[in-house]
Amino acid sequence: MNKYWNYRVLKKDWKNGLVSYDVCEVYYDNDIPTSWIWGKNILSGESKADLEWRLNNSILKAFEKPVLEIIGDDEGLVEVKE
Repeated sequence: MNKYWNYRVLKKDWKNGLVSYDVCEVYYDNDIPTSWIWGKNILSGESKADLEWRLNNSILKAFEKPVLEIIGDDEGLVEVKE
């Protein structure tokens, strides 16, 4: 039995004229996607092309900059040297 998680693009038609695309964690049981984590999406957009643009122009660029650490009780951010 193959049970595992990976990331997939999910499309949702909200039936009010709004369609969303999200990159979500998806769970597989016997290589069949059976569930997903909807509330913890790492990326959202208005189309698959929009997701790809956001990934290439936002998410991947985050790795070009220093890590930011939350200080105190969510009081601010400081750059971390790693």
